[in-house]
Amino acid sequence: MSFDLEIVDSDLKLKSDGTLKIAVDTVKLRQDLLKIILTSLGSNKFHPWYGCAVGENIIGKNLPQNLLEEDIRSSISQSLDNLKTLQLAQVSTQRVSLAEQIAEVGDINIGRSPADQRQLNIILSVLTRRLSKIEEIFTITS
Repeated sequence: MSFDLEIVDSDLKLKSDGTLKIAVDTVKLRQDLLKIILTSLGSNKFHPWYGCAVGENIIGKNLPQNLLEEDIRSSISQSLDNLKTLQLAQVSTQRVSLAEQIAEVGDINIGRSPADQRQLNIILSVLTRRLSKIEEIFTITS
């Protein structure tokens, strides 16, 4: 089975006995989604294709809202396609649960925060191969 260390609020999560908690199934997929989107594209010198160009699309650009949203949506979609490709490669060498594999990317909704116009709220929905829908909500600042 595939696994990763579980991270909550940028910290490793511990079990009650003090050992590290492991992320599997849907928890792992949620973590993988955020990890690939929030990693700057090209920042990993060993895997320059890993990550997302979402920061490059918003920082220092003064685009109309519809073009900005389309750039972000496109960057996220491309990153999730890369993640799906990684998952398929992983399945060929180890057991990966259906709950941690992307079957289909649903909606990618983007909107400005009413409290701070520099913040973009992104709602991402994904269908797992177990046929459960998960939604991840996160904020980026331009």
